[in-house]
Amino acid sequence: MPETKKPMINEALTLARLYWGYSQVELAEMLGMSQAMVSEIERGSKAVTIETLNRYSEVLGVRKSQLMFFAEEIESEVPVRRGRLIVARKALDLLEKLKPAEFDIAKTTNS
Repeated sequence: MPETKKPMINEALTLARLYWGYSQVELAEMLGMSQAMVSEIERGSKAVTIETLNRYSEVLGVRKSQLMFFAEEIESEVPVRRGRLIVARKALDLLEKLKPAEFDIAKTTNS
């Protein structure tokens, strides 16, 4: 059976969850879905619906367009073993740029 390519939005949602430090169980509770569903989304075995994207957007405090842009950036990279670290670094840098202002410690301590 041919291997199916994992949609990059699923990878983006996984990286976002990890970046914000949530376990699958924690995020599932916040999203109002089961941990199994979060796992299936992250593995790419469940399609990401607009409703699901809306939930992630609200819970993580980022716009849907930012999540989609992030997914497109991941897709433009070739995630091979050695390259995964490069992609992960770029992903974290992008997430840092997308991070809502209220999570910026420097801004809150300088106020």
